[in-house]
Amino acid sequence: MNGAKLLVEELQSRGVTFVSTLCGHGLDPFLMAATEAGLRIVDTRNEQAAAYIAEAYSRLSRRVGVCAVSSGVAVANALTGIVNAHFDGAPVLLISGCGALSTRNMGHFQDLNQVALAAPVCKWSRLAESPDRIPQMIAEAFAVATMGRPGPVHLMLPLDVQQARVKEESLIRSPGSSSSIGGFPLGDPALIAETAKWIGEARRPLLIAGSGVFYAEGEGALAAFVRSRAIPVVIPIWDRGSVTAPLNEFMGVLGAASGGPALLSDADLVILAGASFDYRIGYLEPPAVHSTVRVVRIHTDVGELSKGAKAHLSLLASPAAVLRQLDAECRERGIAPHTTWLEEAARRKQDFRKRCLGAREKVAKGLHALDVLRAIETVLTDETVLLIDGGNIGQWAHQILCNRYPGHWLTCGASAVVGWGLPGAMAARIAYPERPIILLSGDGAFTFTIAELESARRQGLNFVAVIADDQAWGITLWEQTREFGQGMASELGPVSFDLIAEGFGCRGVRVTSEAELHRALREGLAAQRPTVIHAPIVRSSPAD
Repeated sequence: MNGAKLLVEELQSRGVTFVSTLCGHGLDPFLMAATEAGLRIVDTRNEQAAAYIAEAYSRLSRRVGVCAVSSGVAVANALTGIVNAHFDGAPVLLISGCGALSTRNMGHFQDLNQVALAAPVCKWSRLAESPDRIPQMIAEAFAVATMGRPGPVHLMLPLDVQQARVKEESLIRSPGSSSSIGGFPLGDPALIAETAKWIGEARRPLLIAGSGVFYAEGEGALAAFVRSRAIPVVIPIWDRGSVTAPLNEFMGVLGAASGGPALLSDADLVILAGASFDYRIGYLEPPAVHSTVRVVRIHTDVGELSKGAKAHLSLLASPAAVLRQLDAECRERGIAPHTTWLEEAARRKQDFRKRCLGAREKVAKGLHALDVLRAIETVLTDETVLLIDGGNIGQWAHQILCNRYPGHWLTCGASAVVGWGLPGAMAARIAYPERPIILLSGDGAFTFTIAELESARRQGLNFVAVIADDQAWGITLWEQTREFGQGMASELGPVSFDLIAEGFGCRGVRVTSEAELHRALREGLAAQRPTVIHAPIVRSSPAD
């Protein structure tokens, strides 16, 4: 056995079923070992796409996604997806190949300190200097990727380490642990009691449920708690969703450029559960919040609890566990639901949504973003995996599809990147072989990785992509026009996305009405190859 085969064994022992990759000289022994062991290889035309596949799979499945790339610039390309995992807190393992350890720093082919390059955006970045250390290093990598706040890790694997022989009888193997995120501790009972007391004293509490609720598998705990307490709940835009079904208490996303109902500014108690302390919540400083607001923060990572302004109470624990504890404590204390405040919040949500829907009346002709979303709504089921990639169309989707936000709806994540959607749809097909998969993308976003259409078709990774084409970087154009009276480097030319799709061997359809789009969606979901639906739309913004 050599180092490459040993690595593949260690990955498979942890439940890894595929590796996304772009081939290169530095990976050949690993790819051969994967092929011989039956570890699925999903290949791409760009290392960015390979990393996006791994991190999108990770964000959908809560398991470690694995991608492997060659050396030098290949690693720099892959770091785009790794940065996305860093922002979102998604567990991803990046394996990078490189020239021989014996000629490192001597100018061998693509000689680069990849460990240092990846370190700023990885929780753990190491060089494998001996094949005998691979089991220990993989055990460390998976543990670090899944503990506390999950995140990406990186292992640099030289060619001579991949090729070196190992004596199996002398190996020290770490117990094969799962690639899933582990359990988290309960909240301190005294702090739970104090938080419950504050909930009883509050008149306008607000729960902000971030990605940490999703990664803690807290969907059920979240729904039960807000229902029993009648507390409005919001999710920071681009965080992982934890609202699996229509929920009266769900008020949509917080921090969208297109705004939202005024809730945060009027809250007298904010419970920040598994959410980052950042601009999307106004840093929880005036004027985003009232100067007298009480803040409770819940997170599995002590570093997240120490960011920004100090909270009045901080619980280092699982958001799911804390929500269950709070529900029980509030029931025991007989704390009344906040029904009046919830009704007011619902009215504010409805008024804001009516304003967004009224934008359609301002446009007499042409397909509108709202028409696109209505057509998609007609084919959505509880099983549909919906991916949203793009600035302006993303704003529309977040404001209109606001009665639920399940974990199998995937957005860019906290990085706010665009261009990940097509590889993300490939990852969704890997994660969910039988589910309907729809990618809603802006025209600018789709062109980042458009060549992956061929990769998806060739490998049987089918989905339907709807391209909302306004021939612009829509959200930027809107912001520039509002501030400067004109767009700057934010307009795009015409592209025949349907014809491009056909050129890559996929199905391409162009639509000009909601009825045509509805029909194309139905046909695309039944097709045996990827379908791209080109939907030219008029320019608009939900903030108008």
